[in-house]
Amino acid sequence: MFMLSKKTVLLAISLGCIGLMPLQSLAQTTALKPQKVASRLALAKLLMKHKTNYFNNMRNAVFDKFVPTVLAVTNAGTEVAHSDTNVQVQGVDESDTVKVGDDGTIYQLVNNQVRIIKGFPLNALSQTATLAVPDSNFNISGIYLKNDKLVLVGSSWQNLAPPVKEGDVADTGIVGKMAPFWFWNTVSQTRVLVYDVADRAHPKQERDVLVDGDLLDSRLLGEHLYFVSRSYPQFYLFAADTATTKANSLAAKLTDMLPSLSDTKAGKTVKKTLPLSKVSYFPDFVEPDYVLASSINVLRPEQALQSTAYLGAGELLYASQKSLYLSASKYNFGDSVDGLFDYNPTTQLFKFAINKGQIDFKAAGEVAGTALNAFSLDENGDYFRIATTTQKWTETGNASVNSLFVLNKDMKTVGKLENLAKGEQIYATRFMGNRCYIVTFRLVDPLFAIDLSVPDQPKVMGELKIPGYSDYLHPYDETHLLGFGKDAAVFQSELAEADQFWAGGSAFYQGLKVALFDVADMKNPKELYSISIGDRGSQSPLLWNHKALYWDAGRHLFAFPVEVASLAKGFNAKQPWLYGEPTYQGAFVYEVTPEKGFTLKAKLSQIPDSVKPVHIDIEGYAYSYWESDATELFVDRILSIDKSLYTLSNTQLNVYSLTDFTEQARLPLSP
Repeated sequence: MFMLSKKTVLLAISLGCIGLMPLQSLAQTTALKPQKVASRLALAKLLMKHKTNYFNNMRNAVFDKFVPTVLAVTNAGTEVAHSDTNVQVQGVDESDTVKVGDDGTIYQLVNNQVRIIKGFPLNALSQTATLAVPDSNFNISGIYLKNDKLVLVGSSWQNLAPPVKEGDVADTGIVGKMAPFWFWNTVSQTRVLVYDVADRAHPKQERDVLVDGDLLDSRLLGEHLYFVSRSYPQFYLFAADTATTKANSLAAKLTDMLPSLSDTKAGKTVKKTLPLSKVSYFPDFVEPDYVLASSINVLRPEQALQSTAYLGAGELLYASQKSLYLSASKYNFGDSVDGLFDYNPTTQLFKFAINKGQIDFKAAGEVAGTALNAFSLDENGDYFRIATTTQKWTETGNASVNSLFVLNKDMKTVGKLENLAKGEQIYATRFMGNRCYIVTFRLVDPLFAIDLSVPDQPKVMGELKIPGYSDYLHPYDETHLLGFGKDAAVFQSELAEADQFWAGGSAFYQGLKVALFDVADMKNPKELYSISIGDRGSQSPLLWNHKALYWDAGRHLFAFPVEVASLAKGFNAKQPWLYGEPTYQGAFVYEVTPEKGFTLKAKLSQIPDSVKPVHIDIEGYAYSYWESDATELFVDRILSIDKSLYTLSNTQLNVYSLTDFTEQARLPLSP
C-alpha cells in the first residue's frame, strides 16, 4: 500500500519526489544542481508541475552514529554534572522535551508549556516558573537550551485570504482556469521563540521568528539553530497553454506565490516575502512545494534570519558538524502487472556545507532504494554512507532487498553492497566509525557486520541470526553493541501446504528484548547476553525515539521507560499472536558489562502500588487499560544531576540515589 508521507527525521530532508517516468541512470545525478528561478512567469510554470508524492508505508528504523567517547553525563569545571539528550551526532544538538542546564535547572515541555524546575540542590527542589506560549495556535514540538537562552521550536498557522477573487479574474478578460485553488483556508508556519532565562523565575521573550511551512526538523550547532520547513503554496496555477499561463502569472502577485518570513526582535517586527533570488529548483522535481532551510543565531538576536528555498518535497534531514544532507525519495512507477506496482525507487541526495548560519550547495548524488530515516545516513570524513531498502512484491511474495552505498565528497558512488537479506527489510542500522551494523528481519534477526575501512570496497564480514529483532542499536564501546527491540516467536501453521501466505512460517513479535553483542571479531559477531521484558504488547518509546534512552557510560548504567504487558496464562506457542494485559509502567534501570551481562538495579514507577489497570469483561471479551490519572504518571524521561537519578512524568518528578536507587525526593508538578 502506498500513501502520502510527511515524516521527518534527523538531519536530511527530501526534496524530491515520485517520478512517473522511466528510471534514470544514476550517473546522470551529476547534473542535479539547483537552478535559479529567473522570473515570475518561470515560477508560475514550475508551480504547474504538480504531481502527488507517494511514499511507501515502510516501518521506521532507528540508527545512530558511534562516537568513541559516548557519554550521557557532562562535567565542566565547577558546574554540576548532568546528563544530556541522547543525540545522533556528537556536538549536533537535537530538540527534546527535556533539557538540563549546567546549574541543574530542568526545562520540561508538557502540554504545550515549558516548566522551569530547580533540580539542584535537592533541598531547594521546586518549580520556579511555567512558560506558556503567547498564542493558542502555536504547538511546540521541542526545546533547546544554549547558555541562558531557551529556544522553543514548533508549528503555527494563520488564516489565508484569496490572492485573486474570481470576479476580478473574470473582469480582466483572462481566458482559462485561474489560480485560486486552496486545499485549506490556513497556511502552516514554522515558529521559533527565543527566551532569556537568566532569571529562571521570570523568563523574557527575546525573539519570535515565523517561516512559512510545516516544521520538518531542526538542529543546533554552536550558536546557530538550523531548521527546515516545507511550505505548500497558497494556490497552484493550472493552464492548458503558455498564453493562459502567462496571463495568470501576471494576474497573481509574487507575494502570493512565494513564502513569507517574519522576525520580531528588539521590539520590532520585520515581515517580508522571500526574494525570488533566494528560490532555486532541482531538475526533475515533481512537488511544487518549497523546502526552506533557515538559520538564526540564538545568542545574538541582532543577527538577521537566513533563509533559502528549494522547490520540492520534505522528507529526511541529516547534519554533521560541517554538512547538511537533504534526501529525496523518488518512486519511479512503471505499469501495473497483475495488480502489483512495477517501480524502481531511488533516493536523491543533496549535500550542503554549513558554517556559522550559512548554507551552501556542494554536490548531489542518487542511490537505489529508500532510506527508512535519518539514522540510516552517516558522514565519516569525506565520505557519506547510506543504507536503503528496495521493497518489491511479486506473485510469490516479498522480494525486497537491502543495500549500503558509500559516496565521496562529490556525492558520487564509490562503493556499494547490494542484495542483502532478500525478502526482508532494514529494522535498525548503526554506523560506528569504519564499521556498520544492519539489522533486518522476517523470521529471525540477522545482524550484519560490515567493514567500511576501504570506502570503495565495503564488505560483509559476518552475520548473526537470532530470534527477534532490534529497533535501536547503541554503542557500548568500540567492540560491543546494545540492541533494543522485540523478541519473536516463529509459528509453523498447519495451513502452510494449502495457503502460500503461511509457507515458510511466520514470526510474531513478543515482549521487549535487550541484547549485548560482542562485535570485536567482525567475522564472528556474538550475542553475549540478552534479557526479555514482558509479553506481547509490552512497549517502550525508546523503540521509536532514541532520546528516551538514559546512558551513563562511566557507571555502565542505562535506563529507559517501559510499559509491561503480561499474559495471565503465560506464553502459548500455539497462539503466539495473543496480547498481554498492562501490568506496570516505569523506568527500568540496568547495569551492563561484557563480563557479567545485565543486572537489574531498579524498577522506578511513579504510579502508586494501590492503583491498578482497569479490567473490563464484556460478553467474554476482556481487556485492561490504565485510567488517565495513571497515564499522567507514566515515566517519559530519565536524567541525572550530580549523584541523583530523576524520573519525569507529566505531573511528577521523582529523585533517587544513583548508588542504591532509594527515593530521595518527590515533587508534584503543576500545569
